[in-house]
Amino acid sequence: MHRTLRRWAARAALMSLPLAGLVLPTAGSAAAADDPALDWANYERVTLSKSVGEPIDLAVLPDNRVLHTARNGDLRLTDPGRGTTTVVNHIDVYNNSEMGLQTVTLDPDFDENKWVYLFYAPPLNTPAGSAPQTLPAGEDDSYWARWEGYDLLARFKWTGDGLDLSTKQEIIRVPHTRGQCCHVAGDVDFDADGNLYLATGDNTPASGPNTNGYAPINDAPGYNPGLDTRRGAGNTNDLRGKILRIRVGADGGYTVPEGNLFPPGTEKTRPEIYVMGVRNPFRIDVDDETGAVSWGDYGPDAGTANPDRGPMGLVEWQTTSEPMNSGWPYCTGDNSQPYRDFDFATLTSGPAFDCSAPVNDSRWNTGLTTLPPAVPATLWYGDRDTDQPWPELTAFGSGSGQAPMGGPVYHYDEDNPAGTKFPAYWDGKHFFGEFSQDYVAAFTSDGPDGPVGKIEDFLPNPALTANGQPIWDNPMDMEFGPDGSLYVLDYGDGFFRENPDAGLYRVDYAEGNKSPHAEFTASTTSGQGPLEVAFDAGGSTDPEGRALTYDWDFDGDGTYDATGRTATHTYADDGQFQARLRVTDPLGLTALASRRITVGNTAPTVEVIFPAHGGFFSWGDTVPYEVKVTDPEDGAVGADGIDCTRLAWTFGLGHNEHAHPVDSGTGCAGTVVTPQDAGHGATENVFGVLGVTYTDGGGSGDVPALTGEAQVVLNPSLLEAEHADVLTGVEVTDDETASGLRKLTSFDEGDRIAYDPVDLTGIGAVRTVATGAGELQFRWDSATADPFATVRVPAGDGWQTVTTPLTEAPSGTGVLYVTSSGGVTADAFTFTGPGVADKAGPEITVLGLTDGAGYGDSATPGLSLTAEDAVFGEVPARATLDGDPVTAGALELWRLPLGTHELLVSAEDPAGNRTTTKVTFTTRTSFTDVRSLVERFHQRGLITDKGVGELLERLDQARRHAAAGRDGLADKALDRFIALASDRHLVRDTAVSAALVRDAGALKG
Repeated sequence: MHRTLRRWAARAALMSLPLAGLVLPTAGSAAAADDPALDWANYERVTLSKSVGEPIDLAVLPDNRVLHTARNGDLRLTDPGRGTTTVVNHIDVYNNSEMGLQTVTLDPDFDENKWVYLFYAPPLNTPAGSAPQTLPAGEDDSYWARWEGYDLLARFKWTGDGLDLSTKQEIIRVPHTRGQCCHVAGDVDFDADGNLYLATGDNTPASGPNTNGYAPINDAPGYNPGLDTRRGAGNTNDLRGKILRIRVGADGGYTVPEGNLFPPGTEKTRPEIYVMGVRNPFRIDVDDETGAVSWGDYGPDAGTANPDRGPMGLVEWQTTSEPMNSGWPYCTGDNSQPYRDFDFATLTSGPAFDCSAPVNDSRWNTGLTTLPPAVPATLWYGDRDTDQPWPELTAFGSGSGQAPMGGPVYHYDEDNPAGTKFPAYWDGKHFFGEFSQDYVAAFTSDGPDGPVGKIEDFLPNPALTANGQPIWDNPMDMEFGPDGSLYVLDYGDGFFRENPDAGLYRVDYAEGNKSPHAEFTASTTSGQGPLEVAFDAGGSTDPEGRALTYDWDFDGDGTYDATGRTATHTYADDGQFQARLRVTDPLGLTALASRRITVGNTAPTVEVIFPAHGGFFSWGDTVPYEVKVTDPEDGAVGADGIDCTRLAWTFGLGHNEHAHPVDSGTGCAGTVVTPQDAGHGATENVFGVLGVTYTDGGGSGDVPALTGEAQVVLNPSLLEAEHADVLTGVEVTDDETASGLRKLTSFDEGDRIAYDPVDLTGIGAVRTVATGAGELQFRWDSATADPFATVRVPAGDGWQTVTTPLTEAPSGTGVLYVTSSGGVTADAFTFTGPGVADKAGPEITVLGLTDGAGYGDSATPGLSLTAEDAVFGEVPARATLDGDPVTAGALELWRLPLGTHELLVSAEDPAGNRTTTKVTFTTRTSFTDVRSLVERFHQRGLITDKGVGELLERLDQARRHAAAGRDGLADKALDRFIALASDRHLVRDTAVSAALVRDAGALKG
């Protein structure tokens, strides 16, 4: 990232001139300002690549080619001059939550030394999956050590078309708690003296038990230390939650220059720290001319202030020329509303933190107790225009939420010959991206330490749309190239993958005729050869609406093989090819697009069978999943087919326009345990996202592996009315009595809201909280469709709760519309039922005993106890008999008292769903049972030979007398039996003796 070196510009800019033709001036747009730099018709946003993976960071090479990273470890090279993008290197990474490959940066002396810097999480020996939030049973705090790893800044030599991985030099390791989300940061830049700046995140989840969107300072006994950001961001002796300033050694490693926050040798501090107290300074910039370090810092997610916890979630933009403490997790914004201390063990609030001298009393703190004073932010903002002194920061965009991306300072170079360089108007301005709200702004700072005197909306999306150009869509990274153009990575709408809207773009200043836009489809992009592919460039456009000409280079060798809007080519040989399209307008301006065609391997198809896209769950639920993978070369799921260890899944908390990964794993089927709470505060729109990917085994020879993916969004059972995806005609109004502290008013006839996607599998009813008097109609896929359910809200004071059965709910995934008859104010909708979660306990089977049956006490039933769970398969079954533990196997009933008995069998699946089954039975005895027992005990050596003869003789006498009705004689024979059974010389076992005595007594009646 960064490093725009003007000494490259004169040479490199000559390579960046338009591919062909002249740039002719034309009249400005009707809305143009007096300064042409503010006429948005004078800019064009050129698509350089749509092959960006899950895009993270970019760096522009001196020849205007672009390196860009993806979280999975891929380093791509996009060549705008050829219209191609290739994966030039893959770095093995620990890819969990937000960890993986982060930033790419060029050395200040790249022209001479060719060093390229990468910041990433090496694999190490970290356990698979996610770390628990609390200590497992029987463990102590030493357990957490297995989850400790590090992120690595290393550098590699550039060969001209890739990195030589054998030249790796380690620079610095940053400790990192693994197995949890979030906040890696990882951006890198250099100052004019060659010092390297590295931003590090606080390595603490955005959500956690009882955090509720405020400061995560949980050091309660038994909890994961990763839930306490004071161990990092608030720790003067830790490298996390910082901006580090170091000087790289000739052979790797580093030294520490003078001028950082803590002089070398200061006890309980790290001298590398330039800025401490930051949460996720995802993008930083160091201005060569002023030395100012600027960054955007993400804040927590509370939608409102809480007097017992602290302020609403605020995000910040800061610029400084001095080392400082930015204040997290003690203070934020202008420091007028500090966070309060909070005891997570007792859930009680403490005093507000002192921003002039914050105190770190965490049990995980290894640094100073009293910290440097917190410095107020240069800019800060919340969710709405009234949450900060600068309403523009939430008014410019069209999205929701807060996601500040720091950006570069533009320096105009009059000697740069590039015709597309930004005008002098933007000289010295900080560029800033808003990921969630889809805009880019320019800040005019009065000095290296602020304040900001002017905020401008740069090239707003409505202007881009009007000019037929791609819009800002979750800007992820940006920097100015040697040509003076702005290069931008967009993440697009979606999570953990290469989203359809993701891409690499270049913003040029281009008065007059604009370059066309090249776009094409391919009938297939992979398969076995010979592979026939039909290409169609019908999606290509020209901003001025002029006719285009089309040229096709099917194999990417630089020779154009065909012309026309459509073309067909058959690939005979195995391999991977870059099919290229060049479109040219009548004035000679061109644009390029490419698509990778793989011959000899077919991309897998991935389908999430369960859960349903748009299904419902409750926080803390366990959600089963099943994925179907088909691949012509690998096979299908099953024996000798798909290798399910290649299928990776990630579950995250979707929050407005971004997501926080919280768990991951592998396997074609299994379960996802959702967090106990959303952890973002009552006002926030949080949902579940499950993404899955499968990478196949590759083709024959050198044909590479291919990846398929799928994703589903899951709705929480409670949907706030104001969180609907479509709000038409209604108003969102604050109300402290509403469940999300906001409600929908002006919900009149003809107005509508909609949720997308929705699947009502497992939902039996909806519980509506509203007030007023009227009806709300639930409709499917259209606001004018017939209602499948109607909620009748009765008149009355305050909120009314109405439960409505959904007996005619539609099946499948669709859009849920809610319309109104008028007169109703809506708060929230709770969808009741298990939804897609596993709420059913295991099914218990008991064999050997039948409920309600009676058994002779000589019986030895074979007791079988099994428990089968629909999701987890067989789980352990545990049982008690008359309150005492019992296991499966032969059950000798003679050991039980005669009479009624209760067998209780229970089983619990890993999701915590428990089932209990009761079997009641009776035991009795008879002459036959006693004879059987005497013979059995004799066989076991528990009755002597003499004893067995005498006992059976007396027993038979008693049986004959009883059968003849001679009860008195029968009793006398049984008394003699009892006497013999009590004789330890004849009956050697006391338990056997007692049982025989008991049974004979029962036979006497």
